Amino acid sequence: MSSDRQWHGSRSKKILQDHPEIKQYFGNYPLSIVFIIALVILQWSLAWLVKDLSWWQIGLIALFLGQFVLHSLSVFIHEAAHNLVFKGKLGNAVTLFIIELGSLSFGKSLTYVGKHGKSHHRHLNDYEQDYEWWDKKQAHFRSSNAYLRWGESLLHLFPGGVVLADLIIANIAPAESRNIQSAFKSPSLNIALISTSIFLYTCAWYYISWQAALYLFWSLTLMVGNWGITFKGQSIAEHNIYRDGKTYSTYRWTNIPFFNTGYHDEHHTFANIPWIHLPKVKKIAPEYFTNDNPYSYSEIWWLWAKSTFKPVYFNRYTPESNNSLSFKPSSLKVGN
Repeated sequence: MSSDRQWHGSRSKKILQDHPEIKQYFGNYPLSIVFIIALVILQWSLAWLVKDLSWWQIGLIALFLGQFVLHSLSVFIHEAAHNLVFKGKLGNAVTLFIIELGSLSFGKSLTYVGKHGKSHHRHLNDYEQDYEWWDKKQAHFRSSNAYLRWGESLLHLFPGGVVLADLIIANIAPAESRNIQSAFKSPSLNIALISTSIFLYTCAWYYISWQAALYLFWSLTLMVGNWGITFKGQSIAEHNIYRDGKTYSTYRWTNIPFFNTGYHDEHHTFANIPWIHLPKVKKIAPEYFTNDNPYSYSEIWWLWAKSTFKPVYFNRYTPESNNSLSFKPSSLKVGN
């Protein structure tokens, strides 16, 4: 267990001593499934609406709308990783299956669930064991090759480009060996999720149009790549380098479409409280939750994009992050 995780753990005990009423919010929130189903329906509705559009119009809709629907849906993958939707293995399997109906991620949600609690929470900010830290070797390689970053970012704009780019980078600069732990993944569930994605892409193509299948896949790959504006912006905002701290919260309007995902400090302190109650924790103990990020996801993403997506602005382990913190308040001068 990392020192940062211990910091959150000891602080949670102190907060509960001062505010024991927070305990009433412990546990899962089954009504999350209503929002999950609504997002799945929304994503398929958009796939239907784009069925007669040209490929470039589909790309624009995926970039400016589809990826944000999937970002909202991905919040509930995170909830499932902490058993905060339905309880138990069966409840989690049902949750992930319904999410897969909208995300069509080829089972990547299960991979996330397996690593998140076992690696990220338990070993918070420990490079060797926290999987959310980019690989150091690949980050240095990207940082020293601006043309490569431009090429990679352009490739990320195309459907599936992020997959191809990762394969190229992995071949040129293989990742370091790290002790990243993962909880047991059910092989049968993994096969079921992958099969579901393949089946649904086929159905979208055959029963709606190739444009519908393209929209669903393009939205997914845009979100997880360099052009995932709020998705990447959130990741940077939560574990930033512009000042000392463990984790950061973003108290912005984005907590509405992204289901309070900005209450990240609160979540790491009380990982057994579902998204719906996190603002209440902040309200009950405001004297503790002051480690807020004053900038929006899009602001931080834009600054990172202006650096030609240099990984130094994403992690704290690179030399430049100790000398030139580009996320300092004085240097962040971009609009909302």
